[in-house]
Amino acid sequence: MTEKPVSHPQPPAGAAARQRTCAVCGAPFAPDERTGLEVLIDGKIRYVAVHSGHSTHAPARERPAPAPPVRGAAA
Repeated sequence: MTEKPVSHPQPPAGAAARQRTCAVCGAPFAPDERTGLEVLIDGKIRYVAVHSGHSTHAPARERPAPAPPVRGAAA
């Protein structure tokens, strides 16, 4: 019986280290750069790294409704 070499598990790398580029703009991350982490749901739930201030989510399309006119106010 031949023994297999024991592989030592590597500590999990962060999303930025695994990806190396921003999920939004595609630019590489600088060494030790602080990044954001977002949930991406595309049939599976995954986490992607993004530059600070970037987002994979579309901006909200809804706007607050305008205030109703005040009755009896002079225009």
